[in-house]
Amino acid sequence: MPTPAQQFDNNLRSLKDGWGVLCLIAAKKASIMVRSTGNGTHSIAPIPVNIDAWQLKQDIDLLARRLVRAAGLHAHHGMDVPGLLKGVILHESKLLQRDDSEPIMETVAVIAKRLDRMLNPPPACKMIGPCPKCGCKLWCTPLELTSGYKACDRCLGEWRIKDVQRASVLRLALGGARGTAAGIARWMDPYGVAVKPNTITKWAKRGILEPVGVDDAGDPVYNVWDVWTAFTRRSKDK
Repeated sequence: MPTPAQQFDNNLRSLKDGWGVLCLIAAKKASIMVRSTGNGTHSIAPIPVNIDAWQLKQDIDLLARRLVRAAGLHAHHGMDVPGLLKGVILHESKLLQRDDSEPIMETVAVIAKRLDRMLNPPPACKMIGPCPKCGCKLWCTPLELTSGYKACDRCLGEWRIKDVQRASVLRLALGGARGTAAGIARWMDPYGVAVKPNTITKWAKRGILEPVGVDDAGDPVYNVWDVWTAFTRRSKDK
């Protein structure tokens, strides 16, 4: 088992080595679409939904700069995050000698765990969204999804899963996010929202959903929020 100092070093190196992949994840585009501006057209364009990857990227950037200052280093203004972390690793003994070394190591450990979850998500778990209190990503096992509640690994706050999912969907809905039945189903699944494309299509046929347009292939396009509303209404009726 590594010592606290060795684990601190391991965590710093994982942040430096994982930065490049994280940047690629944060820059990806999803299949969810948002209406383009125009004179009543139904054209649609992809929008980014890797909000959590982008936020983690910002958190690591901020942490690296704080560590540089805490170590008494003078980094060049144009240095990137891997460069900053490389300098911190070379002088990590200065951080370990500080009176606040324990909270520093704890903060680095939490961020490193978030990065590991992002790059190596547990196969049986679903990420339902960020913790409403501290922003840490909430990963749920199938048992937790069934129970309806999830405790945050960082702040230990306990949250109703449906409320966290609703907030994740709301972030897209506020931007007018929309997509085909298949596109919306693919986006919702990683957040623990199990709705099939065929189900969305059936809701439309029954008048529960109203298409708001069509894509280039002629497939109906729906508002993300309308699909979520239908999904939660179905859950309440069960």
